[in-house]
Amino acid sequence: MQPTCGLKNAERTFAKQVAHPFGLPSANCSQPSRCPSISCHLRTETVYLVRFALVITLALLVLCISADSLSSDRPETGTTIKDMNRDGNGLLTIHNNWTMDTVAVLTNKWTKPLLVVYLRSKDSLDIEGIPDGKYSLYFTVGDQWNGTAGRFNEVYGYYRYSTPLEFETTDSGSDIEYSIYELDLYKADASNFMPDHFQFPDIRS
Repeated sequence: MQPTCGLKNAERTFAKQVAHPFGLPSANCSQPSRCPSISCHLRTETVYLVRFALVITLALLVLCISADSLSSDRPETGTTIKDMNRDGNGLLTIHNNWTMDTVAVLTNKWTKPLLVVYLRSKDSLDIEGIPDGKYSLYFTVGDQWNGTAGRFNEVYGYYRYSTPLEFETTDSGSDIEYSIYELDLYKADASNFMPDHFQFPDIRS
């Protein structure tokens, strides 16, 4: 079943803000008959040193590649891929109940990506400090995130939420009221995503 989305508290709600270095192996000439001179001893030691250095270099290379692959393929929930000036009061909470990781994209009315954030499967995320304004919300789901390309290597879908999110702050002097949206991503028969064709925002780095 294709993932769809439901929005909890679809109507805007308000809340009050209370304002040792490595030891090198010693090389020796264990068979004197094969090592008649000092130069032979030096060559043997050099070979040992080169082999040791190669082993260490290869081990470090494998570790670096593995670490880089893990960090880039599946970032932690809340990893910001693109960020905006978050000096507002708005709060957007997203619960990813899908069995797939997703990247949420908040754009302006011209579909320019302002905020792009990674959200792992079965995780929740609070996005705070959203300035007042009207935003569109997009999602892409998949596997093996490619930050340079701005997409998953295995893309399972692109989605656009049907209703713009409007954030508004009211300051009455003693209290500040601001918009809070809570979004649940789940599988359902009904969908809150736009069924028409659309251009997904370009979020390449």
